[in-house]
Amino acid sequence: MKTIVITGCSTGFGRATALLLARRGWRVFATVRKDADAVSLARAAAAPNLHTCVCDITRPADVTGLRGAVEASTDRLEALVNNAGTGYPGPLELQPLDELRAQLELNTVAQLGVTQALLPLLKAARGTLVNVSSIGGRVVFPINGAYHMSKWALEAMSDGLRLELAPFGVKVVVIQPGSSPTAIWDTSLQRALNSAEPRDWGAYTPLVAAVERYARRGAAQGFAPERFAELVLKIVQARRPRTRYTLPAAVAWTILLRKWLPDTWWDWGIRRTLRW
Repeated sequence: MKTIVITGCSTGFGRATALLLARRGWRVFATVRKDADAVSLARAAAAPNLHTCVCDITRPADVTGLRGAVEASTDRLEALVNNAGTGYPGPLELQPLDELRAQLELNTVAQLGVTQALLPLLKAARGTLVNVSSIGGRVVFPINGAYHMSKWALEAMSDGLRLELAPFGVKVVVIQPGSSPTAIWDTSLQRALNSAEPRDWGAYTPLVAAVERYARRGAAQGFAPERFAELVLKIVQARRPRTRYTLPAAVAWTILLRKWLPDTWWDWGIRRTLRW
């Protein structure tokens, strides 16, 4: 039986992927943040080959426990999907530096920590490492600067790992999804906009409101998490997967457009879209 570890499985992409891979006969280790999420996921799967692990990937002790749980079942790991993540929206001028550190810690540093812990098992299987980036790892929008910084760093980390791990037969793949009706943006927006002490965004208030509307509309109209799960299944089953995948196809066109448009033209288009 092939084994996969998937982080961030409480909701959204991770949950859908864990359920699909378990149903396809993989031994799945799925990390969640809460006991209630573990119970919910286990009930939904109703399969003995899905193992839930309460794990905060920013805590080294939890990551060590995750590695121990995997090693107790197998000495080979065919795939690791680094999916856990969140966002800390806000204008960079007003972004608390503690939030920026937390953003980079979860979306970038902790991803490397999980990878380092499980690499010996991945090497043994000549397996596949999948890092979940975002369209935000190639294209930058206002009010999400901290998130973009973390995803651009994740892209660079993936490029470095791909070059370094090639001699060991480990494949490194990046997925760049666009908007989807997952919980990440609800959680992020609630954190920033509906906190116990509402923030004064000052002159940025109209822009924050415009970005919030844009993000919620995009999420509502986005693709289903099950499509992401099917893409992961395709990647981990492939002998020679591509180094990067976008989802949906329109994301690739947006990235290409950003690459070729002059900065001034791109900035004008973003301001026009947001009426800023």
